[in-house]
Parts: sequence; C-alpha cells; structure tokens
Amino acid sequence: MLWLSGIHGRDNFKADSKVLGGKSVADTLDPLIDQSYMMSAVRTEVWGTKSKSSVGINPFKSSIWRGPCKDWVTFENRVLEILDILSVNSVESDSPIGILSYPISKPDDLKHPYDFSLVDYDFLPEEDGQHRKDLLNKLQYDFHVELTQSFIESDISLDVFYSGKKVGHICVEVEVDDYKVNFKVKNETPLIKKHFEQYKRVFSYPELVKCWFESGHAVVNGMVFRTGYQDVEYNKFLWADFEQYDITKEKPGTNAQKPSLKDIGKEKSLFCWVQKCWSGNWLTANEFNTTEKPKGWLYCDDGAGEKADFIHYVKHGTLHLISLIHVKASKSSEPSRRISVGAHDVVLNQAVKNLRYTARKVLVEDLKVRHDSATHKGCWSNGKAANPEDFFNVLLALKDNKHVKTRVVVVQPHTQKSVYDKSAGSKIKTQLDVLLVSADNAIRSSGADFHIIGLSD
Repeated sequence: MLWLSGIHGRDNFKADSKVLGGKSVADTLDPLIDQSYMMSAVRTEVWGTKSKSSVGINPFKSSIWRGPCKDWVTFENRVLEILDILSVNSVESDSPIGILSYPISKPDDLKHPYDFSLVDYDFLPEEDGQHRKDLLNKLQYDFHVELTQSFIESDISLDVFYSGKKVGHICVEVEVDDYKVNFKVKNETPLIKKHFEQYKRVFSYPELVKCWFESGHAVVNGMVFRTGYQDVEYNKFLWADFEQYDITKEKPGTNAQKPSLKDIGKEKSLFCWVQKCWSGNWLTANEFNTTEKPKGWLYCDDGAGEKADFIHYVKHGTLHLISLIHVKASKSSEPSRRISVGAHDVVLNQAVKNLRYTARKVLVEDLKVRHDSATHKGCWSNGKAANPEDFFNVLLALKDNKHVKTRVVVVQPHTQKSVYDKSAGSKIKTQLDVLLVSADNAIRSSGADFHIIGLSD
C-alpha cells in the first residue's frame, strides 16, 4: 500500500491525496501524473523475518506499525525483528521511489527562483482561515509581482506592483524548520507603503505562496519539495497576435472585481477580442485563424459557477463544434517577460474542472438556470447581438447528434512564441509543458479536444 499526498495544491484537477494497493505499487505510478505527489506513508512486505508479514512506515510521524500481537513475548520479538532489519540496512535514500516528489529538511540546494505566484482565492478552503481568504481576495486582481535578480541565489527577490505601478521591493530568505517553511524578510523598500504592506502580509502565511526554482525545487503547501519533472514536450500551442488589444486586461470596465460585461466588444480587453475576432472554423493548429467577420453563436457565461467565460457554436463542414473558451489576462505586457507556470495553472485547473462538471449535467439546462438568475448575459449570432433563448434552442437541437465535437480553449497571451521557442531545455519550460500535457490528457479523457492560445510576437 502507498499513501500519497499532492504537492500541487488544492487548486488542481488532481486529487489532494490517494491510496494505491497492489503487488508492486511503485511500478504502477504514472511518471507524468504522479510526480506532483509525495509519499506520506507506505506498507510493505518484509522478507527474511520469521513470520512473513507487512510493516507500515509513516516518516512524518516517525512511526512504524505491525499487526496486533497475541501476547507480550510476540510483541517483543517483533520489535527486535524490526530493529535488527533497521540496523543491518545502512543504505539511505532521499528519494526511494524516484517518480515522486520529496520534502526536504534543509534549503541548502535552493537556487534561482524562476516563477512566483499565490494560491488562487477561489480554491482556498474556508477552514484555512478567513484572514487568509480576505487577504487573497484583496490581492488577486490589482497586484502582481516580478522576480528580480538577488545577491544570494536562493533568496526570493520581488518587485511588487499595484495597478501596474511599482509600490516596492522585497527580498525574503526561505527557512525550513522540521520541514515547515518560514519566510524571513531580509530587506524591503516600500515606495507606496499602504499597498506594499498589504502584499507583504502573504509572507506571514507560507501556505499561500507557490515558488519554483531552477534547482528543481518547489515551495508549495508550506514545504520545500525536490521535484523530478519528466522531460515531456508540449508542441500544440496556437499563436495569435491580438493586434491592438490589451493583453493585460481580461474584461471590460474600470473595476476588475465588477467588470462591465455590457461593454463586451466596445473596448480593447481580451473579452472584447473574443467577441470581435473569434473564429471556430478550424480543426487543426495549421488551420487556426482569427476573423473580422465572426460566424456562429457566442454566449458569455462569465460569473461564479461558470461553464466557461464564453461558449461558441458553429457548424464546420459536417461537424458541429462547441468551444468552451477560458480567458486569462497576461501578468505583464513587457516583451522581456519570461514563461510563467503560475499564469497558467489556475485557468487550466478551472478549464478541466468545469469540463468534467459539464459532462455530468446537461450543458443547456445548466446555462438556462444560470441565465435566469443573472442580471446580464451577452449573446451574439454572426457578430450581432442575439437572444440567448435562440442560442439555447440551437444547442438543444444537437442533443442526439453524433457529429458534435467539444473543445476546451484557453486564451493566455502571457506566453510569447519567441520566448517559448528559445526556452527549450529549461526547467521552467519543462514544468509548463508537464502542466499542459497533464491538462491535455485530462480533457481528452473527458472526450473533448484541448487548445491553448499564446501571443504570436
């Protein structure tokens, strides 16, 4: 038996924990999917003992267990047996099952942080504390950070921005005590104290921070893990130029928390780009295109419990194509920006989760319920405003049609084609590719296709 705990955080489409059983469970692990899990406990058969049976080990509790004993003498003999095995076996291994990730007790080997993000507000459990929820809620829209060069290569050095304006700089050291992470502030330079102090508070809650290092380590869930990312490659990016649209602005309006969805198509946000330029008339990456004359139906389902930001339907040849489109603004529009895992993981998790939820219910019925309780839902047919009820009727007519293809599309222009192409062989590209391949596998297992759109620079 093998007990596994996920280090990918609770914002992922993978289980928080799982238990595997079998004759040789280590051989059943998936090198791609299971590398973001750590071993929390194991029960294994021990050979060479007088009474062949299994022994359980929990390294985090420093405990070993066996089955019940019929009397004190049997208990003594079993304890001596275990102690003998331990004393004979002097071989130690920091990673006994190579595929899994392992927490480390000393941060000595940490080098060169390359991506930094916070746990997504929507996925932080209520039991983790209201103060943390409130803090993340305040930080999720207006703040962003950029990693900068630090004098000591293991330190996390950040420029902090509020509404695109730099409000300060902070450098923290990663400390590990009994496997638990603490952040020690080494120096700080507040420029706008109110906003800087607000962001600085996250370092009081290590479990809110996610940071990845070129040395192959990751700070996740308040611990430092040594990761063993497999060399997988994702080569299915679609690239769009986004023309004069603002890739850092997701929705129309001046307030990110309360967007003006009635203005979709009237501004230069990414939502407006979808409404004005989206074309569903393609099947492969080579055929992918945008348009100035949209065809088909487009419905905006933005809001809590959404199936996707947009749902698009068009008939392409003999196929009926339904696209669930998820939009995420870029962290930055600077050409010097690097690849970011954090810019992708939340939107990919939402895309997988929403697809699976949709598969369990009838999409149209769910959209109707949400539409009836909403103040405004945009709908367009061939680029012109239309009645959502007509769109629902079109989808209802497809219920038993065998020629319907569903696809999940993620729009994330943070990734630039030139930077992505030049990053071959780097840790950050490998980790992003692992994330994309995992999402691709999860979405395809639900019977849909997956596409992600970056910036063609």
